[in-house]
Amino acid sequence: METISRPVLERPALLTLVEVAALLCCTRRTVERQIASRRLHVLKIGRAVRVESAELDRYLGSLRDDAR
Repeated sequence: METISRPVLERPALLTLVEVAALLCCTRRTVERQIASRRLHVLKIGRAVRVESAELDRYLGSLRDDAR
């Protein structure tokens, strides 16, 4: 039997708040609230605010741990 290979979709290293909101299926405002409460950490590059992919993974992992 032949296996079907699917391409792995890689996220960019830095994500905008809109991209994070799309990945989490929520609004940008919800992402901003998580940042303001210091649950989600960001990088500021000039006036731009970005979230590292690894930070998004850490944040999601912390949500799993809190649910236990």
